[in-house]
Amino acid sequence: MKTRLRDDAVQQWAAQRVLWLDNLKVGLIGLIIAIHAVLSYVGSDEWWTYADVQETTLAPATEVVFAVVFGPFGLFLIALLFLVAGLMSEPSMRRKGPCRFARDRALRLGVPFLVVVGLVWPVLTYALYHPLGAAPGSFWAELTVDTGTLWFVGVLLIFSLGYAAVVALRGLPERPWPAGGIATRHLLLLVAAVGALTFVVRLVLPLGAEDPTDLNLWEWPACLGLFAVGVLAAPHGWAREVPSEVRRHARVLALIGLAAAAGLYAAVAALDVDPATLLGGPTVAAAAFVTVEATLTVFGSVWLLGLAQAHLDRPLLPHGAALARAAYGAFLVQGPVLIGLALLLRPLDVPAEVKALTLVATGVAASFGVAHLVVTRVPVLSRVL
Repeated sequence: MKTRLRDDAVQQWAAQRVLWLDNLKVGLIGLIIAIHAVLSYVGSDEWWTYADVQETTLAPATEVVFAVVFGPFGLFLIALLFLVAGLMSEPSMRRKGPCRFARDRALRLGVPFLVVVGLVWPVLTYALYHPLGAAPGSFWAELTVDTGTLWFVGVLLIFSLGYAAVVALRGLPERPWPAGGIATRHLLLLVAAVGALTFVVRLVLPLGAEDPTDLNLWEWPACLGLFAVGVLAAPHGWAREVPSEVRRHARVLALIGLAAAAGLYAAVAALDVDPATLLGGPTVAAAAFVTVEATLTVFGSVWLLGLAQAHLDRPLLPHGAALARAAYGAFLVQGPVLIGLALLLRPLDVPAEVKALTLVATGVAASFGVAHLVVTRVPVLSRVL
């Protein structure tokens, strides 16, 4: 009986949802978890927590293939989430008003951020690092600001509260802006602005550099730009359908950006150039990289949004409603899940490629599974997740 009631609750929740949006969310979060799983064994740089104490690394050729194939998509997956967040924020703001909107965002984003960043992640990383010699001092001596995967949640909270403050001061516009809708020319201007601002930010904080806030400030121009596009595009109907002309232009420019990014990664590998030259600084390579990245974050996000609306607006996965309900929770718990599974795989004497593929499969499944149990069996947490 209890299982049936939990299933009914999930179905009632799903009945109020948009299928393409839920399918997109499940796919994006599953892909993000999978990328973090592979990064556990990347030896060329430590982009993920477990990589600091990894026991084996992928072969250099495997890393090149991973970077060329998946690296370009990694440039705009998070930006797409900010675009979708903006699209959903505008109608939510109209329904709730700035005060209730801010309260809801503080509960749904702020509480998990504080709990995970303030308690779960410091304890988890110390428990991982200390026995393996990466954090030899005491817990308090080794304690640093580390948001882990939750930087996205923290930044989205800041943008959401900023949006609420603007609406509280100025009110919602009576008419959508721009009057004729968001066209390709507006997105091209955004690409220029995002590229220029990103280049300036990375003169001080290169991509992946130590950031005192640990909120990935080097990505803020793109994230804020896409969030703003979502807010402005919502009254023009983008939550239902991206205009066909914009979608066509976005596809062409995104594909050009993907080819340019893959070519840039391949050239760096072939010419044995230090990849750090792409990540920031007053160099031509850094300028070229932010230009490609800005093009992808803007047009790649719009392109994938249009694809999702056209092809994902139907049931695609078994237990799709349950997966969609658990998606946000899966994003929150992926860190402990991936690290725990990586530790279980640690004693196995197998190639890193085998461990990475195993961690991808088990990590995605376990993250969604744990989140599903939480949202269906812990009523207090289900309000947040």
